[in-house]
Amino acid sequence: MHGLGLSLLPKTTVTAETQNGQLAILPLDYPNFKLNVQLCYHTKRQLSMPMKAFVQLMCRPTPHGLHSPEQASTALLL
Repeated sequence: MHGLGLSLLPKTTVTAETQNGQLAILPLDYPNFKLNVQLCYHTKRQLSMPMKAFVQLMCRPTPHGLHSPEQASTALLL
């Protein structure tokens, strides 16, 4: 919106802005596109059940690729 570049956002996040012309949706055609996600949390605090479920969801393999063993073992420490 401020001419600063591109961003990857869910369509639902920018529905109003695309409808009123503030933002434009550009096609993304990269078959091997990967988005690395990092998740940090305080190890000395107890995680709530919803947060534990979210962490487990984020650490699951996706159809696009599997986590390396060291990533999966590190990511699943709760």
